[in-house]
Amino acid sequence: MNEMRLYVWDEFCPDYTDGLAFSIADTERHAREMIADRMGYVPANWGECKTYSLSIPIAFAVAGGG
Repeated sequence: MNEMRLYVWDEFCPDYTDGLAFSIADTERHAREMIADRMGYVPANWGECKTYSLSIPIAFAVAGGG
């Protein structure tokens, strides 16, 4: 089993604005499968995937548009 990592897509499923998806998994493939299962379908546009080690502190924030 690979090391668990944080996978983040911050340009996920853009429509009017970008969405956000994240998962903690051992591979990007597993991360995508878990997100697709959660959503009930496989998204067409994921955007770029960024990965982060779980051994360092990290934070994200996404403000709502308006």
